[in-house]
Amino acid sequence: MYRMLARGAEDRALRPKDFDQLDRYLADGGFVWLDVTGRDPVELDALGERLGFDPAAIEDVLDVEQLPKFDNYGDHLFVVLHALISAEDRLDTHEVDCFVTRRMLVTVRSSPIAGLEWLWRAVQAYPHMAEQGPDGLFAQLAEVIGRRYIEVINAVEARIDALADDALDADPNVLAEVQVLRREEATVRRVLRPQRLVVGALRSNTGGFFTGESIKLLTDAYDVHHLVVESLESTRGLLTDALDTYRGASAERQARAATVLTVYAAILLPLSLITGWYGMNVNNLPGSDKPWGWVLVTATMAAFAGGSWLVFIRAGLLGRPRLKTGGRLVSGLADVARAPVKPFTMLRQSRRR
Repeated sequence: MYRMLARGAEDRALRPKDFDQLDRYLADGGFVWLDVTGRDPVELDALGERLGFDPAAIEDVLDVEQLPKFDNYGDHLFVVLHALISAEDRLDTHEVDCFVTRRMLVTVRSSPIAGLEWLWRAVQAYPHMAEQGPDGLFAQLAEVIGRRYIEVINAVEARIDALADDALDADPNVLAEVQVLRREEATVRRVLRPQRLVVGALRSNTGGFFTGESIKLLTDAYDVHHLVVESLESTRGLLTDALDTYRGASAERQARAATVLTVYAAILLPLSLITGWYGMNVNNLPGSDKPWGWVLVTATMAAFAGGSWLVFIRAGLLGRPRLKTGGRLVSGLADVARAPVKPFTMLRQSRRR
């Protein structure tokens, strides 16, 4: 399926046009953005021959496993970008193939791309966005695709914050959450590193396709991709920290349970000894023939149990952790921000020639 935005040499805004008018607008010195949905080999070969695209570039379009890259064919530039999509409730990327010429931008894709659709509507509503021509339009497309990754990174960081709280509680769901986030982070990382290199190389005005203003737009796109790649580095570290926190909390919970069981066993041990002693089938045990004998034995057992309990509590093996001064277990760095500014002196050294 083809759809086309075009403007004549005297026009200012891009407007939807019929695909049949492509040759007329190109002959009149106009500017065309042609968006192609689908990868039918016969139609793409015919389109490539009609527009003079290199057959090797058309082969790359038909290859669905292309990573971000670019090729300069002299009169046109072929660039492969990857945009974010959602596939069956999973984060994935989709290839967007771009051909950039002096008077045309051609984008080829197989499924809807949110960033591309937004730019398609925006250039019609705001004509100044298309003033730089095909090169400037491509640079804006690269930036919009990159900004979609920023939204994902922000969502991932918010989920990691929630994971940190669950990890402290040793929630077993943390393992599954970390695994899903790691998989999606790896999916984004796989394409973003080479895509940043591609955008960075295009900033050098490879083949002279980009003007001064377009290079500035490409610089913005590169900055966006660089920010996302750097954020991914911290995201991986945060996921590792959440996993380590979960493992530590789980080990602490298991150790706590083992400690409690050990303490109870230690408390019950002397009681079992006393009941076993008086359970022997022999005569003349202390108090065994007295009516108050069972009271004495029970009181002795209660004294042993209570005394052992207090000893273990004072040793810190039972009960809650003691609160520090001020009633807080831990303290963040908020107090530092509220502290008054300390006086300081700026030293200046006079410069002598």
